[in-house]
Formats: sequence, C-alpha cells, structure tokens
Amino acid sequence: KHDGRYKSRVVAGGHLTDTPVESVYSGVVSLRGVRIIIFLAELNDLETWQTDVGNAYLEAFTKEKVYVIAGPEFGSLHGHIFVIVRALYGLKTSGLRWHERFADVLRDMGFISCPAEPDIWMKDCGDHYEYIAVYCDDLTIVSRDPKAIADALVDTYDFKLKGTGPLKFLLGCDYFRDDDGVLCFAELNCSQSLLP
Repeated sequence: KHDGRYKSRVVAGGHLTDTPVESVYSGVVSLRGVRIIIFLAELNDLETWQTDVGNAYLEAFTKEKVYVIAGPEFGSLHGHIFVIVRALYGLKTSGLRWHERFADVLRDMGFISCPAEPDIWMKDCGDHYEYIAVYCDDLTIVSRDPKAIADALVDTYDFKLKGTGPLKFLLGCDYFRDDDGVLCFAELNCSQSLLP
C-alpha cells in the first residue's frame, strides 16, 4: 500500500482455469452517469457520499469448480482437497458473481436499475429519488441520509465498507467546494492549484 503496509489475499490462478462458456461481463457506471447523479444531488439538495466495499469478490460465491490440494503449511490437513466456494480474485467469473450478488442486495433494499445506465440504481422515496452508482466495488451514494444506506449495507448485509463519507475523491478526480459553495471536481492533485 502507499503507506508501506502490506496486504495479502488468496488469489486464484485464473489463467489455469477453462474459459467460461457463459458471458463474464460485469458492467460499471460511466463517468457521465456519475456526473448526472452528482448533478441531481446538487439540484435537489441531497448529500453525495462515497464508499468502497472491502474484499468485494469474497462476498460472492463462485460457480466455477475450483479446488486446491493443501500443502505442508496446512499441518495435519496436508494432502486434503479444499473446495473453493468464494469468488476469489483471479477467477474469470468473479467480477460477474460480485455484480450479481450486489445487484440482489440493491433490489432487496428497494432499488431498481436505471434502464439507460444499468449500474445506476434508483429508489423512489416519494418526494425524491435516492441513487447508488456502482463502479466495481466503489459506490457513490446520493440521498438525504446516505449514512442510513451505508449503515444498512454494514448492519443488514454484513459488508465491510471503507472510506465512507462525503464525496472527496472518485474515479481519479478530487471533489471540493469553492468559496461560493459550488461543488467542483478536477483531476487528482490538480484541485489545489485551482483554489484561489
């Protein structure tokens, strides 16, 4: 990581698995779609938050048949066959499995996919809409109470969220308000040079 810490995770050798016969396409929201929901948030006095789902692929189950034979590091389990049930990083279908899993969660929360931009999820709240834009495991939440949505993802669905809070950085852009309170965005590290 940038601060010198190390992170480890089990990664499957997807290059060793057969090419799936099904589509493994997993969509992501477009930058245009993100701009539209941020515009709607500003227009309707809604809050815009960002968050990241930690180890997202491990929240989904794989349909591929994957196993490993335990090595000596497993002690008394050496030689046992372990069947992998989670969508590990590195598997060809893991992106799609995560996409399907999170779509089910959003539907359960009352959101529907936008027909024009399928990775923008909308919820009719009567006098306004709430939006969640999904870019893999990065979420942009537009709501009167985005904390309630983030809390539901943690408390009800057991997701581990990180970086949750008001929008500051998303998809390579810094977001900031100018002296008049207008929300602005610029490429990473450019926003400081734009401020008076």
